Amino acid sequence: MKISNFNIIKNYEDKVLIYNSYSKASIFLEVGSDVSMFENIDSFNALDEDDKQILIENGFVVNDDRDEISEIKYIFEQKYFATDILNIVLVPSLLCNFKCPYCCEKDFQCGKEDVKKYFKTLKEYAKKHFHLHPRVHISLFGGEPLIYAKECLDFLDWVKKDAKKNNYDYVTSVVTNGSLLDLDMFLKIKSHNLLSLQITIDSDKKNHDTLRIFKSGKPSFDLLMEKIDMVASNITDEDTGKFVVRINLNNTSVERVKEALENIDPAKRNKIYLLIRAIYNTHAYNENNCNSVSALQEYFDMGTELGFNIMRDRYSYQTCEACADRKFFYLMPDLTIWKCINDIGFKDSKIGKISENGIIETDPKNVVDWYKNCMSAFSDSDCLKCKMLPDCLGGCPLNKAKNGKKACRPFDMICLPYIY
Repeated sequence: MKISNFNIIKNYEDKVLIYNSYSKASIFLEVGSDVSMFENIDSFNALDEDDKQILIENGFVVNDDRDEISEIKYIFEQKYFATDILNIVLVPSLLCNFKCPYCCEKDFQCGKEDVKKYFKTLKEYAKKHFHLHPRVHISLFGGEPLIYAKECLDFLDWVKKDAKKNNYDYVTSVVTNGSLLDLDMFLKIKSHNLLSLQITIDSDKKNHDTLRIFKSGKPSFDLLMEKIDMVASNITDEDTGKFVVRINLNNTSVERVKEALENIDPAKRNKIYLLIRAIYNTHAYNENNCNSVSALQEYFDMGTELGFNIMRDRYSYQTCEACADRKFFYLMPDLTIWKCINDIGFKDSKIGKISENGIIETDPKNVVDWYKNCMSAFSDSDCLKCKMLPDCLGGCPLNKAKNGKKACRPFDMICLPYIY
C-alpha cells in the first residue's frame, strides 16, 4: 500500500481537516491529533486493521500499483468526450434590465438581435441533433433570458414534444437576475424538468442596492427577496432540481451577508443552495475587493448554521464548472457558438456558427486549441504535483487561452464545498 497523492491536511483553530481531492472523502480530527498516517506509510502500517480499512475505503491509502494521475486523466477525457449529454446554453439576447458595473457583457453587442430567427434556427439544429443524445441539457442565460420568456418557453414546449417523439430526455437550467420571474413563469419553467434555477444577491443589502440595480437606478434587493421567497415556497419534496442563490461577495463581511440572508424565512432555507463567490475583475471592471475565493469557509459555516445548503461543483473532474467538455457550448444571439463568454472580446473562444438550416460550421483550430487548454494540467509539472489536481485540473481554460498560463483555483473555492 502507499499514501494517496491527494491527501490535503488543513489546520484550523478548532479542528484539523483531512480531505482527499480524488475520492472527495474527508475526516475531522481534534487539534493536535497525529496525522502522520495520512502522509507516511509506516505510520499507516502501525494502525489497527479497522483503522487501516477506513483509510483504504476512503481513498487516503491506495494499492501500490494504482496510478492515480492516469486514472484522473482517463476520467477527465472520458467526461470531455462523452456524447450522452448535449449541454447547450441559450443566449437569445444580451439585453438586460439591470446595469451591474462588473458585467462582462455590458460593452458588447452581437449586432441587431433577431430572436425570431434565433429560435427558428435553433429548432432546425435541434431537429438534427437532439435525438442523437440520450439527454439534452438546455440552459437559459443572457443578458436576462426572461426578457424573452415567451420565446424560451415556446421552444421548451416544442422540445418536450420532440423528446417524447424521439425518445430522449431533457433538463433545463436558468440563470436569471430574478426581477421578471413570477409564479406562473416559475411553474412553467419547473414543468420542463428543471435541474437548477439561480438568482444572485450581491453581498449585503447596502452593497446589493449599489451594484445590482435596474437601468433606471432603482434598487432590487427587497424585490429579489420576495422572488426568492416565492420560488422557495413553491418547491415541493418531489422536486429534484436545485434552487441556487448565488452570493457575490464585494468588500463585505460575514456579519453583513448573514444579515441579508436572515431576510429569508428559516422554514424555507433548506430548499436553497448557496453558491458563494467573490466578484472578480473583468475587462470593464477593475476595483479592489477585500473578499476573495481563498477565504470562504466563514461564509460556508454561516450559511450552514442558518439552515442553507452549500452548493458543490456539479461538474466534477472538469477544468471549469461550465465550459470544459466537448458537448458544451453557448449559442449567442448571432448564432455563433462559443466555449466561454466571460470575455466576448476574446474571439478564440468562438468555435463556430449554426447556419440557418441547423448545420454547425466549426472552426477546427479553436476547437482543438480549447481542448489543449483544458488538458494542459497533465503536461504541467506543478499541476501534476498539486494535491488539488482532481478538483482544479489546471483551472480556467479561458485564462490559459488568453494568457498562456494556468489560473490555480484555491482550496476554499473548489475543495471545501465537498465537506459541507
